[in-house]
Amino acid sequence: MNSILTRLLAWQIGTLIVTAAFITALTYQLSWSQFSRDRDRSLEQIAWAVMGHHGMHPEIYDLSKSHQNIISQVWNDQGELIFASRPDLPMPQQKPGLNTFTWQDEEWHAMVVNDRGITVQIANQANARSLWFREFGSALIVPFSVLVILMGSFITIAATQAFQPLRQLRKEIQQRNPDFLSPLPRGQYPDEMLVIVDALNDMLVQLDQALLARQRFIADAAHELRTPLTAVQLNADIALGEPEGRTRDEAMKNLRRGVERATHLANQLLHLARFDPQFTTQRSLSTVDLVELAKTEIIEHDIFAANKQIDLGLAVSGDISLEGDREALRIVLSNLIDNAIRYTPKNGCIDVSISSAPDAIELAVIDNGPGIPANERERVFEAFCRLTSATPGSGLGLAITREIVRQHRGRIALDDSPGGGLSVRVTLPRKQS
Repeated sequence: MNSILTRLLAWQIGTLIVTAAFITALTYQLSWSQFSRDRDRSLEQIAWAVMGHHGMHPEIYDLSKSHQNIISQVWNDQGELIFASRPDLPMPQQKPGLNTFTWQDEEWHAMVVNDRGITVQIANQANARSLWFREFGSALIVPFSVLVILMGSFITIAATQAFQPLRQLRKEIQQRNPDFLSPLPRGQYPDEMLVIVDALNDMLVQLDQALLARQRFIADAAHELRTPLTAVQLNADIALGEPEGRTRDEAMKNLRRGVERATHLANQLLHLARFDPQFTTQRSLSTVDLVELAKTEIIEHDIFAANKQIDLGLAVSGDISLEGDREALRIVLSNLIDNAIRYTPKNGCIDVSISSAPDAIELAVIDNGPGIPANERERVFEAFCRLTSATPGSGLGLAITREIVRQHRGRIALDDSPGGGLSVRVTLPRKQS
């Protein structure tokens, strides 16, 4: 199983088994050595006691040696001391059993046994036990130090091995750049990291698509700007080279149309950038009277509709007010009305209707133009998408409109109109909170 958890558990369990076996053997060896030394010391004490019992010590042996820390005493049934391993230390007799007492300002432990009138007392100093314990405890420092070193080393190796995939992932990510955004290979990473790898791969795909979209957008924008600017340059050259007359006047008209087209495209590009979701900031919301806004836009576009003898009307029902960005909603109305006028033939009809619902307002712009095929209605919301080049335009209006509607938590839908044209319906909530 390719899992970080499995790797860590394998390393840690293996480390525990190896170190436990090693430390057990080492501790056993040290304990046995210490125990043997202690037993040998006890035998030495007994040997000294036997010597003392046979009266062999007075001139030859010094019984006050520091290693003589065990005092043996024997009393008869008359209470007379008949043997003392240390005659120079007349320790008082204690009651039968294990005793702890203070004598000569030192703490002593003594075992007293009584059998058939003979009392035997064996005693040693408490600090002698402490010295033995410290000696034995200091010997245990070595195995525990080894244990810490081994465990630390194995855990460090385990952590290094377990987190190697993270370092590999960092290396893979550092290799990615705008020219190399291929997905990360899933097979070389443990199971716990697959969620992160999949998320990063999704992000890389989205980033690649975004970069491609940006490149396509720049190319489309350059292409769209080049067309009116070329026309402006050409007509300017004609106007400069012609004397006063019909040709010059026609060139000046074409020059004006080219400037208007370039200005319209530049404004649309600015709107598209302004309402880009990546750069959208908190906007100022206010109560907007959509009817007043619609009347203003209809008046501004009425001259263009009149040039094509188009009947541009407005129908209103109910209380038409909502919370929103006034300028953004004006751009929505302007784009929808402008598109309708561009694609509606002469002597056509465009109806702008605004109706009210309890929690929403519906805006509809209906024309009797050529309409949009059902299979193309999603694509027309893409930037610079134009189904025909016969009608001038930037191909940005619907893209900007949909983004504004989305930022107002609304919906936009395209459908066939009763007259065979296009029906654009926008539904906006009354409140944004």
